[in-house]
Amino acid sequence: MKRTWLGHLSVAAAAGILLLPVAHAAERLCEDKISAVRQQLEQAQAHGNHHRVRGLQRSLQSIEENCTNEKVLAEAAEEVRESQEEVRERELVLEEALREGDEDNIQKRRKKLAEEVRELEEHTQELNLLQQRINE
Repeated sequence: MKRTWLGHLSVAAAAGILLLPVAHAAERLCEDKISAVRQQLEQAQAHGNHHRVRGLQRSLQSIEENCTNEKVLAEAAEEVRESQEEVRERELVLEEALREGDEDNIQKRRKKLAEEVRELEEHTQELNLLQQRINE
């Protein structure tokens, strides 16, 4: 009887130890979000920005109550999709400017497209970093 109980206890302890990294990974992105908001909150408090403090407190409460890794990744993936759409739209506008042949308009459109491409790269990099962060 004692051996069985000790055997179960050791299995349970080993399982608990093995699951700790998984549990920690499950909360990692939300912890990062909470940490970032807390830093902003401290800065707002230090500068006496009461309106920002209230907004950040609401944001912090919402994150603490509702945040999951899946939601954080979904938000980042949505930003990537929106950026991809913006790039496609800017490409179409540039194509139209090229057809019209107005050099000033073409340069403006190329500049806008380059800005959107940089934003897409930033969002993609952020999503990739979040996915890596979960796997750490």
